[in-house]
Amino acid sequence: MKINFTSDGYKLAGNLFVAEQPKNLALLFIQGWTGHQNIPAAEALTRLGYTTMLYDMRGNRESEGSLADFSRADFVHDAAVAYDFLRDHVGADVPIGVIGSSFGSYSAILLSKERDIYCLSLRVPANYPDNGFNEPELNQHRDRADYFDWCAKPLNYTQNYALAALHNYGGLVHIVEAGADEEVAQQTPKNYADAIVDKTKLTYEVMPEAPHSLKTPDLQANYTKRLTTWVSRIST
Repeated sequence: MKINFTSDGYKLAGNLFVAEQPKNLALLFIQGWTGHQNIPAAEALTRLGYTTMLYDMRGNRESEGSLADFSRADFVHDAAVAYDFLRDHVGADVPIGVIGSSFGSYSAILLSKERDIYCLSLRVPANYPDNGFNEPELNQHRDRADYFDWCAKPLNYTQNYALAALHNYGGLVHIVEAGADEEVAQQTPKNYADAIVDKTKLTYEVMPEAPHSLKTPDLQANYTKRLTTWVSRIST
């Protein structure tokens, strides 16, 4: 069903899919930068019994605001408000996992510092230098000429907010790398994997020859199968 909630006075639009016989795990999806809600993956999980929620971040699609006005801090705040909306719906006792894509993975990791997250699934996870975190992100996206070079560097958890957050996170983590990612350097998901303390809690997969975006039905189906398999395994 269509939903709306308010973050810092902006009305954000989303979708909530409620399983007929809900299992004891709900899942929040966070979209990529100027991305879209992954409805096919959410519906597939709901058919398996998981309540799922997706939303458009502020300044995107059906949500209010101008994208040029907002910082990464603002988008992480949106994620926290979305989490709280889902928490109110499923109740205090149901664990919530978060599924991020690209920029949404970055937001999901930082959300883990603020909310109790049972598990994290991170597809093509992006990362960003700490400077500019509280400044409007759009111009930084456009002007960060050396961004790909930065992403390609090996970094440890002491050098970056998001890597430190994942290092301190104790839950289960699923990372899906795109083998032909043209937007996020392949070192970036590896840096995230290296930051995780207990490697027994990590599942790391590569979609060979896949680009950054799920541009075709086959790519979407490939990813959805990987995601549903992992969620089913960790929740049984």
